[in-house]
Order: sequence, then structure tokens, then C-alpha cells
Amino acid sequence: MERGNISENFLIKAVGLENTIISGYASVFNIVDSQNDIVQKGAFEDTKPENIKLLWQHDTLKPIGIIKSLYEDDYGLKIQAEINNRILLGKETTELVRQKVIDGLSIGFCAKDFEYDNQGVRLLKKVDLMEISVVTFPANRNAGIINVKKLTEHPINRSLERIEKLLEKLVNLE
Repeated sequence: MERGNISENFLIKAVGLENTIISGYASVFNIVDSQNDIVQKGAFEDTKPENIKLLWQHDTLKPIGIIKSLYEDDYGLKIQAEINNRILLGKETTELVRQKVIDGLSIGFCAKDFEYDNQGVRLLKKVDLMEISVVTFPANRNAGIINVKKLTEHPINRSLERIEKLLEKLVNLE
């Protein structure tokens, strides 16, 4: 399945003070990346989302949220992650993603099973995935964020918004 450049499919649904959900492909199969690796289908077969960290630019000192789900399809490793907008770096990440300044995803892993082809490209059959990062320049040019949306707001927030609008109308009546 050919997708071309992931950023062409980039869509923002909503952002705000609530946490932000992003989804996309952290890795795309059968593409030679800038590290001279090709990830093969099945490489992430045993990976569980609760064991994977969501980082900013592969910096282990800068976690920005959690991985909610991940699975392999025919195209690559599809993920859904939640960026924590209650921390400054989470808010900044959300704004940069919203503006499409940053739209890449990248993986940090240890190779468990691999071989080299006759051109010296490493074919990754199994990896121990450790982290997925929101990045400026992904090693795999087709890996990236496809969708951004705000988590469903708590009913109290919606009630507060309605009260604020009513107060504004009352003030304007005077």
C-alpha cells in the first residue's frame, strides 16, 4: 500500500488545554531509512504499548505523554499516543504539531534479529522497541503524524463554558 508523504494526510481535529491525541505511523515497512535500515513486517509483533515511552526528539529526559495503542498493519507500525498538555513541553509539542512545524515520528529500539543484504542494508526482522518520538526529521521519511485531536472534554468544562457565555450576555445587557 503506497502512501507517499505522510504529511499530505495531516489533519487537525482539535487542540486545547486537555491532552492531545495523535495518531500516525512510527515506522513504515520496506523503506530504506537514513540509518540504512529496513524494518520488516513482524518486527514489532511482540511489542506492548504500555512498555513504550513517548518522547520529544528521542530525548530520554523529555517524556511528553503515553502510547495508548500500537499495532502492525500492512503499511507499518500504527500508533495512537496522548500528549500531556499539562506540562510545558506537551503544550509546546501540541502547538508545533498543530502548526505542522513538526509532523515526524521516529522509533528508538534495540535490534534483536537482523541480517544484512548484499548492499549492506540492515534488514530488521525483530526489534525491542523502547520509545517513539515526535521529531522534526524522522529517519524513515514516510513515518509521521496523520491525525491530531483533543480528548473529549469533561462535562464540567462544557458547563463552565456555558456559564461564561451566559455571564457575558448578562454583562452586555447592562
